[in-house]
Amino acid sequence: MAYDIEYDPKAVKQLSKLDKSVALFLLDGIEEFAKNPVLTKIKKLKTPFDGAYRLRIGDYRVVFYQEDNLMLISKIAHRKDVDF
Repeated sequence: MAYDIEYDPKAVKQLSKLDKSVALFLLDGIEEFAKNPVLTKIKKLKTPFDGAYRLRIGDYRVVFYQEDNLMLISKIAHRKDVDF
């Protein structure tokens, strides 16, 4: 099952602040996961992100919500800066 990807404006802003090569690496990782979801790379989050999942891409973490075949990216951050 493949996902359609939608980005929250906050996530787009976070991506734009990253180095271009890192941002492209993350976008490729998100698209690859959306095409072929591998459950070992994600973790379901608890409060305050009820219903959210965390996708690990290298040293970065991507928080997203899943609804049917839609993947809503809400946050992108380096693992040292993530506060779940």
